[in-house]
Amino acid sequence: MRPRSLRFLLNSKNLFLRKIYLFYNIYLRNFKYLNGGSQFNEDIYLNSFFKKDYRGKFVDLGCFHPTRDNNTFRFYKKNWTGINVDLNPITIELFDFFRSKDININCAISDKRTSKKMYFVDNLSPLNTLDQNHLKFLKKNFLFKNKDFKEKKIKTENINNILKKHDFNKVDFLNIDLEGLEYEVIKSINFKKFKINLICVEILDHNKISKNKSKKIHQILKKNNFKYLKKIGVNSIFKNISF
Repeated sequence: MRPRSLRFLLNSKNLFLRKIYLFYNIYLRNFKYLNGGSQFNEDIYLNSFFKKDYRGKFVDLGCFHPTRDNNTFRFYKKNWTGINVDLNPITIELFDFFRSKDININCAISDKRTSKKMYFVDNLSPLNTLDQNHLKFLKKNFLFKNKDFKEKKIKTENINNILKKHDFNKVDFLNIDLEGLEYEVIKSINFKKFKINLICVEILDHNKISKNKSKKIHQILKKNNFKYLKKIGVNSIFKNISF
């Protein structure tokens, strides 16, 4: 049965039918990711910074899926707990179903609490974005047309408010994959109040605007005692040298 033919399960108000879809999306459709799901195996490198029996805390902004292309799943399997945030409600349903020990939040992340226009592809798409410049990247590299996107208004939240609400004053690992809004979020983090050890952030240098944002991300993190370590795939990894 094809994934699209299961869409009716999500539209159903029957909780049992929805659970069938969630089960399918994790254990059948994405079975191969149950042993570890990073897109470029960066989770193996990230885990090397912590002792085997260490139980830390993570925050995943733009978490997408509990196992597939996910940089925190390997930590979760080692009994870490964390906060997972995504603008897609189905994503958070999947996390509540499969990663119930975590705090799973359905909202968009930006530099402040406000409302923004979202360019929407699908209910469970990693390509939904709030950033117009990132939209150009998607159209160029994924051959999207204007008609492929729907525009929606969505409320955004500031990361500091989330960390404060859930008493995450110390974060061992922060993952940021926000389809173009990475700089806006990083510049808003209160690094003096919230101590963060390791950061993995998606950085795309696809045009002049994104290259400028990339430069500013490096500058902000360096100013806050983060050392750039390496780039794996599209993800850049930084370590807090004063942690």
